[in-house]
Amino acid sequence: MHRFAANTRDNSVDDPLDVLVREGGKALARRDGVSFRTLRRRFKNRGMTMSQARLTRQASMAVNLLQLKDVNLKDVALRLGYSGAPSFTKFVRREFGVTPGVLRRQLQEH
Repeated sequence: MHRFAANTRDNSVDDPLDVLVREGGKALARRDGVSFRTLRRRFKNRGMTMSQARLTRQASMAVNLLQLKDVNLKDVALRLGYSGAPSFTKFVRREFGVTPGVLRRQLQEH
């Protein structure tokens, strides 16, 4: 595992949405001591599905991480729970309409 991915995982262990992004709903339910169904119901009561919450947090985390110049795309991908840069690139294209490199340049211009 890359050192950046390992370090950032330790820093956000307590944030439920980071756990959802990194490890999934079942891991979050286990961590919170509730059933997966109960966790799903809690999200629904707040007006969104776990998938919507996960995608929203992933997009936010991607923007934050891509603003860091010294973090390469593979490490960003691993931090967001992807197996590598290609799957992360597909996510960024779907969510933002550009590649991660283009998004990074756009973010650094602002």
